[in-house]
Amino acid sequence: MRCLLFIGLCLSACLNSFGQATPPDTLASYELEQVVVTATRTAKTLENVAVPTQVISARELQNMGSLRLTDALGELTGLTINYDHGAGIQVQGFDADYTLILIDGEPVIGRTAGTLDLERLTVSGIERIEVVNGPSSSLYGSEALAGVINIITKKADKPLTASFTSRFGTHNTTDFSTSVEASSKRAGVKALINRYSSSGYDLTPDSFGPTTPEFTDYTTDLRAHLDLSDRTKIEFGGRLAIQEQASQFSINQPAEFFGSQEDQTDWSIHPEIKHRLTNRIEVIGTYYRAAFATKTEQRNQDDQSLLFYDSINQRYQKGEIQANGYWSAKHLTVFGAGVVEESLDGDRYGDFKPVAGSQFVYAQHEWLPSSILEANASARFDAHENYASRLTPKLSLLVRPTEKVRVRLSVGSGFKAPAFRQLYLNFTNAAAGYTVLGSTQLSEGLSSLTSTGQIDATFLDLTTIEEITAERSVAYNAGVTVQLSTSLSITLGAFHNNVRDLIETQPIAQKSNGSFVFSYFNLNRIYTRGINLEIESSPLAWLQVATGYQFLEARDREILEAIDAGTVFGRRLSGRDYRIQRSDYDGLLGRSPHSGTIRSTILLPARKMTVSIRAQWRNRYGYRDIDGNTIANLDEEFIPGYMLWHTTATKSWSFKTGQTLTAQLGFRNLFDVVKPTLIPSLPGRTVFSSLQLSL
Repeated sequence: MRCLLFIGLCLSACLNSFGQATPPDTLASYELEQVVVTATRTAKTLENVAVPTQVISARELQNMGSLRLTDALGELTGLTINYDHGAGIQVQGFDADYTLILIDGEPVIGRTAGTLDLERLTVSGIERIEVVNGPSSSLYGSEALAGVINIITKKADKPLTASFTSRFGTHNTTDFSTSVEASSKRAGVKALINRYSSSGYDLTPDSFGPTTPEFTDYTTDLRAHLDLSDRTKIEFGGRLAIQEQASQFSINQPAEFFGSQEDQTDWSIHPEIKHRLTNRIEVIGTYYRAAFATKTEQRNQDDQSLLFYDSINQRYQKGEIQANGYWSAKHLTVFGAGVVEESLDGDRYGDFKPVAGSQFVYAQHEWLPSSILEANASARFDAHENYASRLTPKLSLLVRPTEKVRVRLSVGSGFKAPAFRQLYLNFTNAAAGYTVLGSTQLSEGLSSLTSTGQIDATFLDLTTIEEITAERSVAYNAGVTVQLSTSLSITLGAFHNNVRDLIETQPIAQKSNGSFVFSYFNLNRIYTRGINLEIESSPLAWLQVATGYQFLEARDREILEAIDAGTVFGRRLSGRDYRIQRSDYDGLLGRSPHSGTIRSTILLPARKMTVSIRAQWRNRYGYRDIDGNTIANLDEEFIPGYMLWHTTATKSWSFKTGQTLTAQLGFRNLFDVVKPTLIPSLPGRTVFSSLQLSL
């Protein structure tokens, strides 16, 4: 597989020297024209952003046949979709809970065990997706320690128009979207309704219950804007998403059969006003309110007795004001401040309802001392009720020694606040029997279990345990982009992240039923570092190719120190023990040291047709610990490497009456890669077809 990826990289570069002149509509030139806002909170062209930033446009999303956010992000170099309590995104080797997900600059809430399920988010109505790699806490605060993904929705910019899309695919997967927009010189409104459903699939028919359950998602989205004057503009965003999911499973011997029903509701509102005080100063006021609720019910299918019930209600609101000072062509200052209030209640927290408030201020200054150098310095101060205050600075440099070369350098810090579950959780799994206690509930919860005779042994002295604090990091990013010709560019980047006070779970006691009591602690010191290589080219007038490769090393420093001290051992399946060497340690679980992507698009403008061919490759990665040393070192503890190929063909017809009809046929996982027990999220080859009518 590594060979195939290397061939793809070489092919992209070599074909260019024999290709024809490239038309303006190439991948390279198109990307250079992109304007992004996430990296600096101000509009900048992509080529002039000093931090690593990737963009997926609406056109690319359509060409790929993407339905949900997972489809789009999983095909970008350096990003990996991992499934743990939903589909999360791994950036620079960090788990999903370290990447902030935004819609139009505001956070999407509703994480489960730290993962925000990207399958919840449709790509319908999206203008582009911006991905900022590396810590962005200096502008966005907690959860942006690994990076930021900002979904920019499309705003109304046309007279009265409408579009209707229907899609049908394998496993009875359907997607229906309707959007309507209307705009004038000073106002516009756009509304979207989306329904997405599937019957699920079963990769293990000998076992009771599906691998992935059936579900139905509904999403409605409203975006509006009004220009009160040349100086004052008002924007509004509103979103409502509902999911219904049903499944079956069995436990015990002889088996008992249960049905599970889960409902989710997710809504947000986002009014914003922009006012230009003077020709040099602009003020933006924002209010954001969101809520996320889930309800899970599991019942015996024979007598309908209740096995498990759980509900969670999360609420979030934020008020923020930002001022932009455009002092001159060489100086731009951004200053902002705001307050956040979060609350949570649910069965896992008993009668306790966690509430947290915080205040923040941030500042950023961009300085262009010359046409060669651009400097960007930013810092943010967060004062939170539940953990110590945090100051997170960052410095980025963009160097342009020639018109064809861009050098990017940045150093910055990031932090991640303890989640509500890590502080306040008090949960016992009725089926499995284990208990999880948040750090603030540890003493009282363990005392309660002890008084009722549920504890056999404790592993820690509770008097020596300190309350958990925010995780923190220092990160370095460096990269260079060289535009070798109008049709060929190469980007080479490197990153290094040092993280301290990583919050981990560990057992603190054993219960009389044989299961354990777990809690959260600041234990680990880890680092992630790696290299990214991307090549974008148009070797022929009708062909665009983008290939990428990432080398990643993600390791626990405490484990490395123990290995060097000779205190870590492995046990082969034969029962023989051996001392672990550094070469036996592949790093943190779930991380592939080598991965890559290939994206190619064949353009046939005369036929109004495009063909997209893509590939995602991962080499092997650890997923479990058999011999009890907390790391993956045996071959049986790894998932073998694999490569997924996808292809999509899109054809359009335009009518004299102004309508456009677009048809699409696509295959995902073309060569039917399936690993039922190791990767249940891989359903095998799937096929879809769709029609879109634009009026």
